[in-house]
Amino acid sequence: MRSLRLAGAALLCAAGAGACMLFDVKEQEALLDARCAISGTVSIAKPEPRPLVIVLLRHAPGAADRARGDWQVADHFVLEQPGRWGFGVGPGRYALSAYEDYNDDRKYEPGEPYADFGLETPIACTPGAVIDGLSLPIPERVASPYPHTFDVRELQKRTIVEHAERTLGQLMAVGEIVKLSDERFSEDNAESGLWRPFDFLLNSWSGVYFLEPYDPTRVPVLFVHGINGTPASFSHLIEKLDRTRFQAWVAYYPSGMSLAAIADNLNQAMTKLHARHRYPDFAVVAHSMGGLVARGLIQRQIATTRDVDMPLFVSISTPWGGHKAAERALNSPVVVRVWRDMAPQSDYQRDLFSRPLPRGMRHHLFFTYGRGTRTLDESSDGAVTVQSQLIAAAQRDALRLHGFDASHVGVLNDPEASKLLNEILSQTFP
Repeated sequence: MRSLRLAGAALLCAAGAGACMLFDVKEQEALLDARCAISGTVSIAKPEPRPLVIVLLRHAPGAADRARGDWQVADHFVLEQPGRWGFGVGPGRYALSAYEDYNDDRKYEPGEPYADFGLETPIACTPGAVIDGLSLPIPERVASPYPHTFDVRELQKRTIVEHAERTLGQLMAVGEIVKLSDERFSEDNAESGLWRPFDFLLNSWSGVYFLEPYDPTRVPVLFVHGINGTPASFSHLIEKLDRTRFQAWVAYYPSGMSLAAIADNLNQAMTKLHARHRYPDFAVVAHSMGGLVARGLIQRQIATTRDVDMPLFVSISTPWGGHKAAERALNSPVVVRVWRDMAPQSDYQRDLFSRPLPRGMRHHLFFTYGRGTRTLDESSDGAVTVQSQLIAAAQRDALRLHGFDASHVGVLNDPEASKLLNEILSQTFP
């Protein structure tokens, strides 16, 4: 894994050697910006511990009228309590429906209260439009059932040919079973996620994957990689994981996107998984920039997911104070979005530490110093300075600090690190 090689990449681009990458970045960000954003809130008359499903409907191409029969289900968003929802879509005409999923099966059935918006006057989405503030108040009862049945599980059965018509949310993997040797997790694909994040999303590579069928008797451990990393980066830690008590889940995302967008997408994947499996708790293990992503994910889970506990967060070699190379890269002719979030004192970092971790969560902070390695006359692990790994705000929220004489990537294969991780997991989930 070629983590945090931001300075070198930026210098190559500035010198012209990375011109093709510059064109990729420009084109990819234009494609991302061309998506239309539709967002708002959903509320319910009487709070109940039921999933709330927001369904995005696309008006069928060529439809002559606006009858409900001309609508196609395009995407869905799951919340476990009232709150915000959002979709990233292509140009077209859209409407929304939201319902309380009484029997927890992701399928609308008569008797479930619902709200809708835009069926009579569709939402017109143009490239780059931002449509926010839409309200979906679900009443306690409805006089008549919705005229159509929504089975959002069918959305997962689309083919690759249909991907260009799909929303960004429907391009995420949610619980797909894979092996760490899957070609999707190659270093080349991971690096393409830095320069070509739209293609990464369109290929349906991002999401949360399982390495085996879900087992309700074992605690999920979500592994979150860093920049230019992949789930395969955790091969050693997962191999040494006590698989009799824990099951490994792996996050995968294009590292060129903004960290807030990555955290949002992973949060929706985890919310859908919880609505599907109802696991009572899970742990998070994150490496490098993945720690910044994971902390954002954890904060979002608090707001969207009901009845799930997150008692353990293990961050490994995370640049909590950002990376100076990212700051220098902001002077490049083209700026990759993640560089803004990785620059010291970025808005994303300030937001992360403006809110504490959930009450009861144990944050074990693994830091690396790699004896003999120095970066710009500062102690480091060869990629991230010790100072960035140990900023005061991160130490404040950590239960324990654990130092390793290892390189930034080498720590993932360190026997002592894997041994300590298993000990911490066993202590947290006795």
